[in-house]
Amino acid sequence: MYRLLDTIVRGVQVGSVYGLVALGLSVVFSATGIFNFAHGDMVMVGALLGLKLWHRDSHSLLLTVVVVMAVAGVLGGATEVVAVHGTRRSSENSVTWVISTLAVSIIVEAGARTYLRGGAFPSYLHMRSFSIGKLLIVPQRAVLFPIALVVTTVMWLWFTRTLWGRAFTAMAADREGARMRGIPVGRFAVLAFVLGAALAGFAGIAAGPITQASVAAAVPSTLQGFVAATIGGMLRPWGPLVGGLFLGLLIQFTTVYWNAAFNNVVELSLLLLILLVRPEGILGRRVRAV
Repeated sequence: MYRLLDTIVRGVQVGSVYGLVALGLSVVFSATGIFNFAHGDMVMVGALLGLKLWHRDSHSLLLTVVVVMAVAGVLGGATEVVAVHGTRRSSENSVTWVISTLAVSIIVEAGARTYLRGGAFPSYLHMRSFSIGKLLIVPQRAVLFPIALVVTTVMWLWFTRTLWGRAFTAMAADREGARMRGIPVGRFAVLAFVLGAALAGFAGIAAGPITQASVAAAVPSTLQGFVAATIGGMLRPWGPLVGGLFLGLLIQFTTVYWNAAFNNVVELSLLLLILLVRPEGILGRRVRAV
């Protein structure tokens, strides 16, 4: 019984990380219809830069979070301006953003290897682990779900209760229609990349003590975020978190009750199944073309 409970708890904790990463991807895709292949690199930069500023340079955690989100946001905005908007103007083939965002990913990883150093990310919660029966609760891991829940709630309120958030929703529904109604879709596309990357940088810090700080984490973060967002519903505010939790539980159950070597197989098999059976995701709504 405790083995099952421990598997569920760990699955929720890991899934919360996936949900945070997927949320930034969802923001970008909702507003622009573009999947940013450099998104995982913003998560990686968040962890590496957070480790440097907070642990090695002894800055406050709050200042570190603000700086990391700002740096990641700038990188995200630059990605849209150079790798997406620029290629759209210079090429009739709009899919060139696939190659251009991959190029950004390679450049960011090269810069991170040169100027930032990975390592063990210390805990930012100075609380000891405790047990409930035989169930071990690690505060550093347990706090991830509340963080993901709060961030997702804030983004949901922003999308549904603010004019800017509604403008993003309008762009997701009909980009050209939004342009005709006076929404500056170009500027909002940049804003979407800035916001998505800032969320990715925050996810890197929040999950740092769990995932650690490493350049090698960039590509897996992109893949896991994409799978989580696709499972839950890329265009729904709560979709990334729901998809992340589902994916986290599935991977944890695979690790405990089967074999961790098959985690990637199970993850990608689930992605293919969702794309075949319900491509709009668990929370997505079917749209009928007329």
